[in-house]
Amino acid sequence: MSNSDTTWSADGTNIPNIAPHTKTKHLLIEQYVTDLICTLYGKGKYGTTTFTIVDGFSGGGIYNDRESHNTWQGSPIRLINAVREGYLKSQRTYPLDVKFIFIEKNKEHLKCLKNVAMCQAGFEELLDEEIHTFTTEFPQGIGQRIEQCEFISDEFENQVNYCVLHGEQRRGHSLFFLDPYGYLNVSMESFRKINSLKKSEIIYTLMARDIERFVIDKNGKERENFYKKLEAEDYFKNLEKLQGFGREAKFRDESMRLFREKGNAKKVFTFAMIPTKDKRVLYYLIHICSHLRALEVMKDSSWLYNNINYQYHYEIYGYGFRTASYYEEHQLELQLDINQHSKIACIERLSNNLDDLVLGNNSEGVTFIELCNKTMEFNPATREHYCEYLRLLRDEKQIKILRKDKKTNLYKATTSNNLENCDIITMTNMKQLSLFNILHIKK
Repeated sequence: MSNSDTTWSADGTNIPNIAPHTKTKHLLIEQYVTDLICTLYGKGKYGTTTFTIVDGFSGGGIYNDRESHNTWQGSPIRLINAVREGYLKSQRTYPLDVKFIFIEKNKEHLKCLKNVAMCQAGFEELLDEEIHTFTTEFPQGIGQRIEQCEFISDEFENQVNYCVLHGEQRRGHSLFFLDPYGYLNVSMESFRKINSLKKSEIIYTLMARDIERFVIDKNGKERENFYKKLEAEDYFKNLEKLQGFGREAKFRDESMRLFREKGNAKKVFTFAMIPTKDKRVLYYLIHICSHLRALEVMKDSSWLYNNINYQYHYEIYGYGFRTASYYEEHQLELQLDINQHSKIACIERLSNNLDDLVLGNNSEGVTFIELCNKTMEFNPATREHYCEYLRLLRDEKQIKILRKDKKTNLYKATTSNNLENCDIITMTNMKQLSLFNILHIKK
């Protein structure tokens, strides 16, 4: 993401400073891509072997980090590193084929990425835009990693069709990282095109602080451009009548509805960035995907970097990161992990989504994957939280978890701690306890 204050010179003598919340964004994306590669490529007997990764606003690839007095790698470098780390973690020997497309409209910025950032990271061989094959020795054999980089100097909007066509031709899995400055650099039509790919996902920066300028603009000019670009004429109504957290919540809810209805997004998840001493969100990382597994991996990665209190903020922000300045101002402890009390509150929220499906009028039962598909967008719980809550219900004899026996093909009650997608959750004939009473019993 770049603006007039974020500029790179071609030779790297001028590079921008990086803000703490941007560092967290980079770390979260890097963690997610590492886990995604490891999960999809490493799953089952033969996982996904082809990935197309597009960084639509790549910038110069390097920053000054005033906290460490060192340089900080930008998103293009971190995407390459994340793929390599995921490949190593998977320990698989069949070929992994990854194509990176880096798009940046500013030619000086793109030159900095190629001439400085890529070279400092040790990626000089990828600058020729040719296909390169790397071999890695694992205990079980020799693995192959195939990489290719393409660098394009242009507006992302002009290259959407090319990138989508590339994803179609390569098949496999496509990931678009779109980190523009402001709303008007990516149209809703482009979101639809990307979401039309069978296996695609988007991580998009949505600037929440632009509400005043775009949605509640008295002049109407910028608002007209915003509504036209994002096809949002029927959204964000009466937003100007709300204040504070009411406006924040309304904006987030309407944004999610907009991406689902106009962008054809199947699953949408948010991570809020709050960089200043107040409580307002600067921007959301919006994760859009079509497959449950990608959402599960994103929630696991987001949980690692979430440091806002559950009880108050999840209803508005979802997961989020607040920079240390807020905690210093209010003399609070900065924690990069959620405490146990917040975990219990997370499971309480999860119970609101699941109880009607699990404990309701459901004599035939419901599969674990059906539960996740229907509810995982709408609560902060990870897959492990789902398993923990369902195990808790099973231990208190509120439900049974049935699994098909491979020898007999009959479903039998299982005591396994790890739930499988095809497991059937069914209620028992026991008197149902409230979640509060169950948690009290477990204490």
